Amino acid sequence: MNYEEVIGTEKTNVPVRSLQYMLNQLAIHDPKLIRLTVDGIFGERTLEAVMVFQREYHPPVTGVVDMGTWDAIRSAYQQTELQYGFPPPLNVLPCGTYTAIEGQECPPVLIVQAMFSSLSKVMTNFSPCKLSSCNDGETPANIRIVQQLAGLPATGVLDRATWSYLVQLYQALVTRS
Repeated sequence: MNYEEVIGTEKTNVPVRSLQYMLNQLAIHDPKLIRLTVDGIFGERTLEAVMVFQREYHPPVTGVVDMGTWDAIRSAYQQTELQYGFPPPLNVLPCGTYTAIEGQECPPVLIVQAMFSSLSKVMTNFSPCKLSSCNDGETPANIRIVQQLAGLPATGVLDRATWSYLVQLYQALVTRS
């Protein structure tokens, strides 16, 4: 579908929803822009939001979402997401079945130890870990605490289930606080 075709129509469609979503996300961080309801209808409010975007970022002000305007909105949205959006999830464990038993050295344990150091600042039951890439010292004890909180067997072994719960705990208590 050509984006110029949706201007002024009352059709509900995916390209308009995408346009509204991106403009709305931009408006969250730029008070000059207009917040929108993402409803897929290119009505007066969406037209106004496009024109304000064009005035601020991509003249001339035509109200037409041609490829130049679409690319400018998409580019601005991508920059905003890089700056303010949530980072993509990080999977540090190798594919397939994975475990790091107590005393084993492996690179993912270093990330787990750094996470425990941050968690120890917001939860008293975690201890800071020596950053060593080895599942030793305070690391297996902290892993057991995570496993107990998750209702998993408290083995002190880093596995996928433990990693998954640890990531959720870290996101809830460290990155979103």
